[in-house]
Amino acid sequence: MQSRRTIGMVISALLIVVLLLVFTDPWSTLRNDGKRIALKDPASIDRIILSDMHDSTLLVRQDQTWLLFGEEAVNPVAVENLLFAAERLQINSMDVIDPGSVSGTERRIEFLKGDKMVLAYKFQARGDQYMVTPTGSDHNFLVSIAGYSGLNLDKVFSSRANHYREHLLIDLLPTEIARIEIELAGGEAFQFIQDENGEILCLPSNEGTVLPAGSPDDLTIRLLFSYFTSIRYEQRAGITARALTSAYGTGGRIARIQVESHQGETHTLQVYPYHEDQDAEPHMFLALVLHNNDPEALVANYIYLDVLMRDLSHYFGEK
Repeated sequence: MQSRRTIGMVISALLIVVLLLVFTDPWSTLRNDGKRIALKDPASIDRIILSDMHDSTLLVRQDQTWLLFGEEAVNPVAVENLLFAAERLQINSMDVIDPGSVSGTERRIEFLKGDKMVLAYKFQARGDQYMVTPTGSDHNFLVSIAGYSGLNLDKVFSSRANHYREHLLIDLLPTEIARIEIELAGGEAFQFIQDENGEILCLPSNEGTVLPAGSPDDLTIRLLFSYFTSIRYEQRAGITARALTSAYGTGGRIARIQVESHQGETHTLQVYPYHEDQDAEPHMFLALVLHNNDPEALVANYIYLDVLMRDLSHYFGEK
């Protein structure tokens, strides 16, 4: 008798759950808000605004060209990546956490067609996850892009103008950098390693390099980490990488600089003297750079490179 009563109670509970699912549809919020997150018809968008408490960027499309603040040509890949991500953004789950309690900077992202707002939401990084709050919604959602689990959406949806500028080689925030290695022409080679907590360790990179006595200057090292937010080049040099390395070899190289992010992004810069013609002295304000596996050398302003090529004594207070 007791067994029949228990079975009856279970069946009744199941029926109640089924009725609730049929009439309340708890997943309707995910479906409806999901439609308000993915960007429809990216080709129709002609203005994008990205802003937070620190930065604000306006991207304007004129004909088929995207311009920064409507004036300066941008790196088309950066805008293509942004539109690609916005179109494929999908909800993973609902998040009940108050956005104000999240450590990442809250960013507002708006997509417009003419004067019409097509899509807008608040975006915020939560460690290696990303939270979106659609405009007009009271719900927060954790989102991703299917097939691109390792993609850094915080960078793709950057509100910093430098991220979109043309000829940008490296755009890493100090906190994103895991390691910097510097090898100078004189043979001195050293590296700075930063853990997830922001602690930085200095180590020699070859047997011939000896660290100076005493402790390195923390502020000076952290300034070095801040110099990688906007490393740019002026133009292509018209010189192949093979021709440049054959002409100079490693002995004629001024420096080799490598920077790696915590997410595995790696950049290697090999810096060589730049001569305007064959018999001229090395240029005072320009240098040649080989970036990663690019088959052609680039002409870069020395202002971006000089601060990256200081020797070890600079970081130990011997200025």
